[in-house]
Amino acid sequence: MSTSTGPRELLRDPPRRPRFRRGLAASVALVLGATGLSAAVAATMVTEKNPGQLTAVGPVNSKYGFPAWYEDATGTRLELCDDGGNPLCGLAPEEGFDPERPLALPGNFPHEIFYMLAGSELDLPGGGSAVLTLGLEAAFANEVAPGEQMVFARQRLVVKDGPANSTLSFPHPYGTIEVDTDAEGSAKLVEDIAPAVGNFETPLGSNLGPFLKWDTGAPEGYLGNPDVPHTVVGGLRTTFSVSGTNAQTGEAVSATTDLFTVQGKIATNTGVKAEQAVVSSDATGTYLDVFATSRGDSLEVAGQNIPATPLEKAPGTSELAYARIKVDGAAPSEVTVTNLTDDPQSTSTVSVSDVSIPTSATYDGTKLTVVARTTSASAKVEGFGDMVAGADSTHQGSFDTVAPPVSVTVSTGTSEATVPVVVTGGEASPVGVPAPPEGENPGPVTETEGGTGTGPGTPAGDTVEPTAAIAELTASVARGIATELDGSGSADNAGAVTYEWSQVSGPAVTFDRTDAAKPKVTVPFFTTTGATAPAAPDADPVLQLVVTDTAGNRSAPVTTTVKSDDVVSVAAGSRHRVGKEIRITGTALVPGAPSLLNPATSVNLYDTTSGTPVKIGSAPVDTLGSWEYRAKPGPGQRVSSVLVQSTRGGEARGVVGAG
Repeated sequence: MSTSTGPRELLRDPPRRPRFRRGLAASVALVLGATGLSAAVAATMVTEKNPGQLTAVGPVNSKYGFPAWYEDATGTRLELCDDGGNPLCGLAPEEGFDPERPLALPGNFPHEIFYMLAGSELDLPGGGSAVLTLGLEAAFANEVAPGEQMVFARQRLVVKDGPANSTLSFPHPYGTIEVDTDAEGSAKLVEDIAPAVGNFETPLGSNLGPFLKWDTGAPEGYLGNPDVPHTVVGGLRTTFSVSGTNAQTGEAVSATTDLFTVQGKIATNTGVKAEQAVVSSDATGTYLDVFATSRGDSLEVAGQNIPATPLEKAPGTSELAYARIKVDGAAPSEVTVTNLTDDPQSTSTVSVSDVSIPTSATYDGTKLTVVARTTSASAKVEGFGDMVAGADSTHQGSFDTVAPPVSVTVSTGTSEATVPVVVTGGEASPVGVPAPPEGENPGPVTETEGGTGTGPGTPAGDTVEPTAAIAELTASVARGIATELDGSGSADNAGAVTYEWSQVSGPAVTFDRTDAAKPKVTVPFFTTTGATAPAAPDADPVLQLVVTDTAGNRSAPVTTTVKSDDVVSVAAGSRHRVGKEIRITGTALVPGAPSLLNPATSVNLYDTTSGTPVKIGSAPVDTLGSWEYRAKPGPGQRVSSVLVQSTRGGEARGVVGAG
């Protein structure tokens, strides 16, 4: 038996994703586990992928700052489903957004809006459910504001109250997800590819596509009706299913559904992107060259002091467009290109830059002289100084130097260009002192009781000990994951050495070998999500290496401290509204470690309002380092301060607001 969940319900269960932080290299955001994970963190992963099914992204529309469309491998293009009054777009009211009013950014815009959103739900044999969400989502890195836009492809699976401690496989239209449930029968995976501000091509590397749509009878212009479960086409398969074995009973777990809720609007607009606008002058006057790209056939450029002018396109399928406009008077600071065939019309605005053309750069042995033509009122030679304006847009600069560069760059307020330096004269440089002739290699030089000698030998009455060396770790060690140490830099005059690794202090680590040059060591987790009280702080492990040569001489011990705690923070915007909701967010990052950690990190949250820590709950950490704990109605008593401890050693205290 199966049921279907509409897109609006999919957004509510599980809670809304944490806000993504700017500037993180974002690849795959993989969140493992759910509240109530056992001490053995669940192994959950994507086992079947579906790459290359999103093939193109349209130009950015200046109306909202998101791409005009995305296209899949079948040629289907989708635009943002942004009609708040249309139930086929499924936009729900939220703080700062009223779907009954026109969308505006800033002013009235949702935190997240979709090109495509699909979902399906399975009732698991023996009880419990599995909810699948697939979407191409437009969202914001921080606040809903211009400059924060990003788009990512999501697949999310949430299993609740299913078979406990069991491995289950979930094939779906865009791949297969395998989960290990915890003691409560819960598991969760979220894969986001890849939230990056302003980089709208990252979803093309995702597992999403082709877009799911009703196999028959879809409303005109849409993929389907999100309030009506329906059979679909698109993807690797058109079903959502589960297979596996209930570890408690030994019975097979199997169920399938072919019903999905789908939401998406077929793109009718092609959009437009103004690539560049450059002003230049010659003997015939001043001109503005405008370059744009669009699949549309009717484009127009306009701006202050210039007439509205059509752009020309080459015949065929080329998306390149161009216009050259004669400018009378001052050139505009920006121009707007409009796609007249779109409804509503798409626009794209670009700043006007001047053109800087260095015509010569010469060096005569004492002076570097640079000449350039530019429509700008000022220009400078990078690294040397300002140029002097002359007639006919010509600028010149002359600079004393004894060491000219290979090339120079002339820059203005909006452009720059580079030209090689040509040497025209100068005296020869003084000749230096010649190097002595190469002598013969005397071989090893040894110190003996009788003085200095050459050739092979060993210091009399002295035993040369080997030297142990441990290469410095360049990043913090992620607890629970084996990390390689490197003692291969240890040395001995006699050649071979043997290795002896041990631990000096700190939490007990595990070596895969203690006699290897490069053993792997695992630092234990600091705490688990099953903990009911905060863990006592521990120190970073200190490890030791001693090497022994073939003569039995032992080195002095060397030690290394293994940095193993992640860095935890609690966001200032965390809030607790008693009787309504508690929402606490933050980050937990392992400095220098890979973004994808398996097992994943989790955090435990403790209420410290009364002075005695009381556990509130646990939350998983995604690979962008973000975590969120959210519960309704939350604790009955006001939570004003918290202690957050990570399974990977870090902790932080934070204040929780009341609003």
